Amino acid sequence: MYTLHYSPGSVSFVIHILLEELGVPFELQKAETKSAQYRAQVNPKGKVPALTTPKGVITECVAILEYLCDHHGGGRLLGEPGTWERARTLERIATMATEMQPVFNRFFHADDFSPDEAVQGGVKSHAATKLVAWFREQDAALKTPYWSGDEFNAGDIFFTVMTRSGRWLDPPANEMRNIRPAYERVIARPSFARAMAREGVKAFGRT
Repeated sequence: MYTLHYSPGSVSFVIHILLEELGVPFELQKAETKSAQYRAQVNPKGKVPALTTPKGVITECVAILEYLCDHHGGGRLLGEPGTWERARTLERIATMATEMQPVFNRFFHADDFSPDEAVQGGVKSHAATKLVAWFREQDAALKTPYWSGDEFNAGDIFFTVMTRSGRWLDPPANEMRNIRPAYERVIARPSFARAMAREGVKAFGRT
């Protein structure tokens, strides 16, 4: 049995949806990331996601995603180990995790980067500009049913969660012309619907 330590609607949502998609039994535990207990017993980095497994705790979204797919028949979602499909899917996921997720962090948590409100405003504004530009690039390039291509895979889970976070942008990422149909295909999946219901989050709107 796994335990997913999560924060509602955050990047841990990727792993929640993946667990549902794979049909793996798991429990949810809302993370108190600032508590000493969480840092001591779960994740010393004080972040989510963290997955408690029979072998111990694993952190970082990309690592958890690969571990679960490899142990629970997720080749259809990630590609089999050693394949070109695996490498390309991980490439796209890693771009979101290492390049775009930090920009979202600046957009939502500008106060982590300066105590000065004027500086915070600049951090948030610059992050918003970069995020909108990236989503517009994705929108212009999207010609297939899913962001990843003709078939749904784990990259689409990550992209959809990021697109949901992008609903706070101007224009909202999930309202862009080509992104919206792909987004709606993913949020219509039972795995996504169950995860949204359990975390109490919505696919549209600023709540």
